[in-house]
Amino acid sequence: MHITRLSHLVAAIAVVLFTVVSISTARAQSTIGVAAVVNDAPISVVDLVERIKLVAASSNIPMNTQRSQEMAPQILQQLINEKLQLQEAERRGFDVTDADIDRAKNLIEQNSGLPPGGLDQFLAQNGIATETIRNQIRPQIAWQKLLGSMRREIQISDTEIDDNLERIRSNQGKPRNNVQEIFLPVDNPQDETKVYQNAREVVRALEQGANFGGLARQFSASSSAANGGNLGWLYSGEMAGELQQAVNQMQPGDVSDPIRTIRGYYILKLLDRRRGDANALTDVRLDLYQLFVPIAANTPQDEVNTKLGILQNAKENADSCQSLANVAVDLGSEMSGKTEGISPNDLAGPVRNAVANLDKGGISDLIKVDGGALLVMVCDKTEESTLPDRENIRERLEMERLEILARRKLRELRRNAFIDIRM
Repeated sequence: MHITRLSHLVAAIAVVLFTVVSISTARAQSTIGVAAVVNDAPISVVDLVERIKLVAASSNIPMNTQRSQEMAPQILQQLINEKLQLQEAERRGFDVTDADIDRAKNLIEQNSGLPPGGLDQFLAQNGIATETIRNQIRPQIAWQKLLGSMRREIQISDTEIDDNLERIRSNQGKPRNNVQEIFLPVDNPQDETKVYQNAREVVRALEQGANFGGLARQFSASSSAANGGNLGWLYSGEMAGELQQAVNQMQPGDVSDPIRTIRGYYILKLLDRRRGDANALTDVRLDLYQLFVPIAANTPQDEVNTKLGILQNAKENADSCQSLANVAVDLGSEMSGKTEGISPNDLAGPVRNAVANLDKGGISDLIKVDGGALLVMVCDKTEESTLPDRENIRERLEMERLEILARRKLRELRRNAFIDIRM
């Protein structure tokens, strides 16, 4: 790989960022020139500037001259990687159609909560050429098609799945963490310092208010990038040891410093944490009916006894939630009613304890609360395993293996390519 005059390129970008919006793309191409050549295919400075603007807008990064200079080398490297990926996919016969790109744009809109056509409107509002997003999507789709052909090379054994399930079971009583990730690979030892500096720059951007999901989509080399880096809920033990150790020390909302693993640098964000239950191999959901009788603090004792008697009579005679609902109508109890699909963990302490051992159709003892008393009946109870099924585990292990193959392939492409960074 031949790399020259990068400092001149970075300096030029600072000028282009504040002039390109006011001139046409064609004029900018001829005036500014080429930022890099990848196997005889050019990447223009305008391409680089537009991508910087896209990263800034999608990640909520305030852009200025210094920030553009700091981000430019990393974003240019991403453009070079995309060019290599697209070239290899096309060489292997994988084409990307306009329909492929349109479907990807629709998916981005859905995941971002944008209406149909909202992505193009977002680009226009931020002064970004529409073709910029298409130029980013095209190599991503091409590369995924190529990787799909490599997937048949991956074999996951039943023993690997069994070991993974057993590790999850053994960690059942430990907290579950909802985590986002940004992964920056270190494919060559000589890139160590550069990748670490890039990781530090990402962390600084996050500290200054950048959107984690936006940066993950733009920079992360993990398959989770398409989902904004979101890994979902993970049991303790599902992450590599150094990553798990970092998450264990974090609080919801925290972002980690760059974490070095054998593959590269990870930046993690802990979104939420749920406390574990050693016996909770199932996720329990309840449909409940609450019959509430208000009792004011100054209510005479004989009236209190009457109201409690109504609840006791309902407990002895009600054979369904509808029976309790009928009693509520007769009493005019507006605070009575049904709650569906609630986790026992989300119930108030006295109610949670009262229904803890009840099955469907079971009714609690009288529960005295501030302002009155109530009965709770379990209208329905569903239990689903919280453990991933074998196919989900196989899918995750295949994706992990595929990411390793993908990085190895990209490293090979870079090693064999002619890459000239120039002005």
